[in-house]
Amino acid sequence: RPPPTMTIFEMNTPSLVTSLTCFLMLALPTTTTAWMTTTLPMTTTTTTTSLAFSRLGEMSLQRRISRTTSTSLYDSMDDDSSSAASQLPLTEADLSRLAAMRSRHEKIPIMILDAMLPGQRLEFGSTDPKFQKLVEHVLENGQEVGMIGINPHTGRPLNMGVTLPIREEHLKSDAQGNLVISVQGSRRFEVQGEPWLDESSSFYMADVEIVDGRFEPIPKDLSSKVSDGMVQIPQMVEEWISTLLAKGHVESQRVLETTVLKELGPMPDTPTERAMWIAALLNPVPSLKVCLEIRPAMLACKNEYDRIHLAMAALQSSIDHMNGKNKLF
Repeated sequence: RPPPTMTIFEMNTPSLVTSLTCFLMLALPTTTTAWMTTTLPMTTTTTTTSLAFSRLGEMSLQRRISRTTSTSLYDSMDDDSSSAASQLPLTEADLSRLAAMRSRHEKIPIMILDAMLPGQRLEFGSTDPKFQKLVEHVLENGQEVGMIGINPHTGRPLNMGVTLPIREEHLKSDAQGNLVISVQGSRRFEVQGEPWLDESSSFYMADVEIVDGRFEPIPKDLSSKVSDGMVQIPQMVEEWISTLLAKGHVESQRVLETTVLKELGPMPDTPTERAMWIAALLNPVPSLKVCLEIRPAMLACKNEYDRIHLAMAALQSSIDHMNGKNKLF
């Protein structure tokens, strides 16, 4: 049975705009933990915003249980002593999957600024000494920074994001001598548990799970729909680009041709990477202003089926918007 976030595609809605809007709301988490943020004055190439380091993330009890690495089960619900535990038989595939889960966990600094996707670029800086401390820590330890955006429906930070590799060549100073970094989204991750302040109390560290390549089962009857979507998407992208060019969106055309397509590269061949590519195409930095913001929802999708359908719905709604059939805003 399709997951709850996908029932929208089986409903008789007034328009695709309504469908996409409902999907974006359903795809995002509806609960969060208590957040604590430290706001820093920030500048980007397109807007003035703030950089926040936060206590992040939560997992439901069900997900905690499903991801446990324990190999013991209790024989009796009435006896919870350790002696009542028996070994859970695991196959080689199970053991391999558990090992992969452990290897995907890392401890990295976290900051909140934008719901970036893999391949997207962002340039930003700050005059705050805490930002300098963060950059120094990353350079000294050879780590990446975790970038997280905001849930547009709740105003709260997401628990999904992308890592940002930072090297010396990514650093520069602006006209006022402030530190500025230019970064590109790399690996997708999910925050696990509560972050903590580093030793200097300048920024937050978090335990994250790298979710690229994570096992995400979907029902067999949905696999064919994913395959169908993979075939349809290239044609939809061609129609989207031709519509954008034909409608004379001069600034959007410039951003698309000079920045977006060069940064993203060719369209990937796998479902998840292709869906992420579509979301980054529709919601670049700076925005083309021809599509609703779908990046937070794309990061929150739990499997290939969700991602492919979200990408297709967003493409079609953007085409309809540019054609004047169904205006998004």
